[in-house]
Amino acid sequence: MKLAAIDLDGTLLNREGVVSEENAKALKAFDRQGGTVVLATGRSIQSAKEVFAELELSGYTLASNGAYVARIEKGEIQDVLKSYTILPETVNTALSLAMKTEVTVVASRATQDDRISFAQDKNEVNSPYYAQFNLKESKVEELLEQIEQEEISYFKLAFTDGDTSKLVKLRSQLEKKQINSSYSDKYWLEVMAEGVNKGAALKFLTSYLTIDLADVLAFGDQENDLEMLKLSGKSIAMGNAAPAVKKIADTLTKTNEEAGVAYILNDYLS
Repeated sequence: MKLAAIDLDGTLLNREGVVSEENAKALKAFDRQGGTVVLATGRSIQSAKEVFAELELSGYTLASNGAYVARIEKGEIQDVLKSYTILPETVNTALSLAMKTEVTVVASRATQDDRISFAQDKNEVNSPYYAQFNLKESKVEELLEQIEQEEISYFKLAFTDGDTSKLVKLRSQLEKKQINSSYSDKYWLEVMAEGVNKGAALKFLTSYLTIDLADVLAFGDQENDLEMLKLSGKSIAMGNAAPAVKKIADTLTKTNEEAGVAYILNDYLS
């Protein structure tokens, strides 16, 4: 395999949001043998950069679920290959629905994440996924005005609440407005620009690198990984993956707590 496309939360990272020593060692060995490391994540570009810096590796990222495709060297963006922002009318509709559903929104730009809380009891989930955002508390009225004036745009809208029934309701309402969404975690529902997902971004990147999709090894655990896994030559579901992911994957590995990425990579390296 020439390229490894790896999700972060629930896949490469453990429950504390850390890359284990086993996973780091396997990725470095894959890189030394000429493999291309790609971090395909719902996280922002800033968070993807930090993981590359921690690993002391260069490679590519499909950040914000494929909305931001970039080359990372020495923990910094070397080249932005592609970026996709959400249409203003889609942002307006989604924020309006989130307000009615009373869920928290984290809207991601390249340099910061705007958090909008519509309920007094935020019911926020304390997790490494939340900790990765570069948050700024924002008011929806101000953001909508800036969007209308084309002063800001977003790569991703993330909706979260401790009450998952709210997210189920919101997703149904989004679908009625023909806005696609996907789960990156049971507490996180996310919206990108139309047609943007990890699979589409991976297809773009492999074409850019002239690597056949058959030579891609992909790892994932959640719904937002499905398109990427389906396109890859070899798809790996984590032991902790959602049932839909396990159903379509070629192989099941150990959990993210058991360095399941290294468990598979080491087979290819031996």
